[in-house]
Amino acid sequence: GQEAALEEILHDMAGTGAMLRLLQGDVGCGKTVVAALGILAAVGNGHQGAMMAPTEVLAQQHARTLEHLFSRLADPPKIVLLTGSMLAAPRRAALSEIADGSGKVIIGTHALISEGVHFKSLGLAVVDEQHKFGVEQRAKLMAKGPIGGGGG
Repeated sequence: GQEAALEEILHDMAGTGAMLRLLQGDVGCGKTVVAALGILAAVGNGHQGAMMAPTEVLAQQHARTLEHLFSRLADPPKIVLLTGSMLAAPRRAALSEIADGSGKVIIGTHALISEGVHFKSLGLAVVDEQHKFGVEQRAKLMAKGPIGGGGG
């Protein structure tokens, strides 16, 4: 179940290479919680965690879910939402928080892989409903991490 999946993910994260792992299960089985704990582990190790969703509605839902889960922590990480329909000022603010590392958990759509997005230190990238993204799109997100492409 979730405990075994999380244990395997954390083991892989402790290694030096990039991890590619598929987490699948029925609706409501705890995939988002496992992803959230993995992201939290990345943040706890001084990196950022990102989750890319295929739609803005799903990205917003994930942001709310993670805010709720992390609100119970003594020092919850800053969550940044980045979507394609954001107005210029909030988008600039989000990009700044991603680049300077103050944004620890970044949730978004394909906007996460656009040109102007530069992570300070992307430690874990989660792609939700990965079948709705192409191989190239997933590779672009991975390339934004230190192992995949040097952080930019």
